[in-house]
Amino acid sequence: MHDHQSATHQDHQSDWSGATHLPILQSQALTGEQVFACIVPGCPHLVHLPEDGVLVAWLDAKTGKSHSRKTHLAYHSTALSCRDALRAQGYDLFMDLSERGTRAHWLLIVQRWAGERAATSTRAGAPANSTYNQRLAILSSLFVYAHRQQLYQGDNPIELLERRKVYDYASAEAIEPLDMRKLLATIDRTSLSGLRDYALLSLALHTGQRVQVLADMRIGHLTRAGAALRVTFPRTKGGKRSARQLGEETSATLIAYLEQVYGSGWATQGEAPVWISLSRNQSRGQALSLQALEQICARRLGTSKFHVTRYTTAKTLDQLGVSASEIQEFLDHESLATTGRYLKVLKRAEHKYSRDLEQVFGISTHLAKEE
Repeated sequence: MHDHQSATHQDHQSDWSGATHLPILQSQALTGEQVFACIVPGCPHLVHLPEDGVLVAWLDAKTGKSHSRKTHLAYHSTALSCRDALRAQGYDLFMDLSERGTRAHWLLIVQRWAGERAATSTRAGAPANSTYNQRLAILSSLFVYAHRQQLYQGDNPIELLERRKVYDYASAEAIEPLDMRKLLATIDRTSLSGLRDYALLSLALHTGQRVQVLADMRIGHLTRAGAALRVTFPRTKGGKRSARQLGEETSATLIAYLEQVYGSGWATQGEAPVWISLSRNQSRGQALSLQALEQICARRLGTSKFHVTRYTTAKTLDQLGVSASEIQEFLDHESLATTGRYLKVLKRAEHKYSRDLEQVFGISTHLAKEE
């Protein structure tokens, strides 16, 4: 695969600022409506102007902060889904809610919508409380923006809806260091897929980064620092820029993989993705999707929750005696309180009195001697 060229990957750039926003369909001049393809690559939604003017301005403000395609898709899809639910009942997102009965019915529709599975979901049952709250938070952001820009004169109606109780990091689980070491050792690095997966998981554990950040990695984010590599993550959560210098072993593993894919001149590939598909179809050589990374995690670590690498790194640093403030900085947490809750949940299964209780109650694998 040494002839793999970076030009192949222009469509996978995370920066869409150069994209053109041209109408793909123009209705009759009498209506004055134009229909545009969304400017964000991969977004399936159409934009109707001038009707969607407030929505477009809000999305542009949000996307401009994070530059995250994932964030844009979540916000755009959520707003349109809620609007569709309201319009199906004769209501709309932005409308006069001053009349008490109208407002009550509007809120009931939104509350029911937020608590139901999306029509495209393959899962059964109600969505998680965190999903419910996230949907309301997205809508609240839209109303706050519209009010601040004087595009909507009413108050934020979403504030009237109660949020559901969410237990922070309730599903957080880490893999014990020795178990992780064994899992990594089982990966066959003589194959390209094995070398890729080993490099991916090693870097994930070494940096503690989220799966979206890893999926967005490009060759241009890597620079040499002596025998090691320095990786710059241009857009972590919250739009922050983060840099990490990798250890020599992690660097050597990553370089070995990149040389197999792009040859000795891998460092010149610029916008080419770091993690590529090795499938024997048209996706070969293209950037791995989030789902593909989760499949690698499931195959190698026994869980599709890629965040397990981040949890494992956090818990291991805590076991090594690293202070909570240093772990906070390493994980790019906004507050120390977040890191504290993170570590508390990760250590909840530990039982520091287990040996004492075994001795008190005489619990043992040895058979009791007869008197």
